[in-house]
Amino acid sequence: MHNTTKLITNHIFCHLMLIPAFMYGAWWMFLAAFMWWQVIAIIAISGGYHRYYSHKTYKCSRWYQVLMNALGIFAGAGPALTWAAVHKQHHAYSDKELDPHSFHHKGWFAVYVNTWGYDVKIKRKFIKTLWRDDVLNWFYKYYFKLNIAIIVLFTAIDPLLMVFGYAMPVLLAFHGYGILNILGHRNGPSNSAIANVLTAGEGWHANHHAKPGSYEIGHKWWQFDPTKLYIRTFFKREKGELNAAKV
Repeated sequence: MHNTTKLITNHIFCHLMLIPAFMYGAWWMFLAAFMWWQVIAIIAISGGYHRYYSHKTYKCSRWYQVLMNALGIFAGAGPALTWAAVHKQHHAYSDKELDPHSFHHKGWFAVYVNTWGYDVKIKRKFIKTLWRDDVLNWFYKYYFKLNIAIIVLFTAIDPLLMVFGYAMPVLLAFHGYGILNILGHRNGPSNSAIANVLTAGEGWHANHHAKPGSYEIGHKWWQFDPTKLYIRTFFKREKGELNAAKV
């Protein structure tokens, strides 16, 4: 089965989990799921898949890389290895035909629901350094098995734990990055406060494309970027680059 089919199947499953969520969930469970997703987004997706693996804007320890990859499972966005490679290619060919997820060429529906993954061909130069990372390779190899294991384990503990601890973060990631991929490129790289709410600081997309090597995506004081604040708090800057702190 194609990996894109596996991802889409999981997204459909998580959308179906909205039924028990509204039938049996309480308001605080929805709030807790949103806050849990923010943690995942800051550490794993925005801070990990994106600002670390795609752009290497800071340095971190090996165990912290394991943590980023493990938390990334709860976003349902696929393994960091392919995510980062696709993002590198996106920057190289932004809004052009070879951009893997440009809605100007793929169509907004394909980009939003991720069917663009069936056609994408990642150029070797964007993935070759990522392939050398054994942590990335391990999570790539076992990514879907780990998803199934989490679903089974959480369901065994409490079905609502699976619904709000796993399915809801996947849904928030799905729609957050779907919105970002559309609104973030509506007129070339564009800022979107709407996308920013669900992506932990990724919404200031024009800023990011202007300075992709910076860990700061929110440039102005009012451009809320919790991932920037997290990196700034736990990682220190020396001689123009970030070096690992005790995290």
